[in-house]
Amino acid sequence: MKFTLKDYQEEAVGDVLERLEQARDDWHGKWKRNSAFSLTATTGAGKTVMAAAVFEALFYGNDDHEFEADPGAVVIWFSDDPSLNEQSKWRLHQASDKLTVSDLITVENTFSREKFEPGKVYFLNTQKLGKKSLLVRGHDPDDEGIEKTATGERLMPDLRSHTIWDTIQNTIEDPELTLYLVLDEAHRGMREGSNSGERGRPTIVKQLINGTGAVRGIPIVWGISATVKRFNDAMQGMEERSTLPNVVVDSQKVQDSGLIKDTIKLDVPDEVGDFTTVLLKRGTERLRAVSKAWAEYGASQGQGETVQPLMVLQVPNKPDPNDIGRWLDTAFETWPDLPQDCVANVLGEHRKEQFGSYSVPYVAP
Repeated sequence: MKFTLKDYQEEAVGDVLERLEQARDDWHGKWKRNSAFSLTATTGAGKTVMAAAVFEALFYGNDDHEFEADPGAVVIWFSDDPSLNEQSKWRLHQASDKLTVSDLITVENTFSREKFEPGKVYFLNTQKLGKKSLLVRGHDPDDEGIEKTATGERLMPDLRSHTIWDTIQNTIEDPELTLYLVLDEAHRGMREGSNSGERGRPTIVKQLINGTGAVRGIPIVWGISATVKRFNDAMQGMEERSTLPNVVVDSQKVQDSGLIKDTIKLDVPDEVGDFTTVLLKRGTERLRAVSKAWAEYGASQGQGETVQPLMVLQVPNKPDPNDIGRWLDTAFETWPDLPQDCVANVLGEHRKEQFGSYSVPYVAP
């Protein structure tokens, strides 16, 4: 990995690998049992970075977590947004020092393979598996747009030998391969009727999970989502699949790591009054405090010049000069010793402006 994982990320990666190892054993065991679980973490926790670490271990092994590589591992990364896929692909490449560009493959309409290649992550989206996509033409025997031979065999479009569903089916049926489905934001695209023009028709995601026609469901499903509920809702209606314990990242650990900050909620008070200058007062008080601190530090160091803190007051594109005058009143009332010549404007008119009782010169930004 190019990045050093946070403690909570390392812990989550270990838990995910533990689930994948169990799921792999279940699939290649006597009963060929399908499995599903999720990794849920708050926005900003680095889910894609954790996924990169998991893929490295899946393809190359990980001694720290005592995880053996799966030489037949094939990953389909699936979402309902092509741009989201490209963003995830870029982030995976940026985070990993083992996943090369050739290992991260966007499945285009020209894609045609008998099976997926092990050691690769294939990026698919709902549009690529839609009924009108070239990748699926020829899969549905009832598709009126597919020509057939005199004996009833289908003629594939563009001289293609396999549909994407054929590729998925052949990969699943190969005993040397293990197909993993990663659902990015697993709550999306699961509703009955979505991603389909027919009411009651299973969604594309559910076809991947439960199977369609002769194609059985993908053996191992790993959902990546912001909440456990979203994944659980997404998995409702799945067939013949065991659910492994979800991996849930404690948001407090994420916050303690410094990756995300406290949420500050600002409410409008119930009391009657003008509260528009509350933050301006606080900003002026802060400016006064840091100015004093820098002056004292400069004096203690025997410096003739010292740092002069600056506060920027952002105004609307077409401000009312009287409003700005009232805001300046607030600043000077909060800091009575503030020199009046310390205020300047950088407005686009490039001239001295009159704001209430204040004549404010222009300075270049």
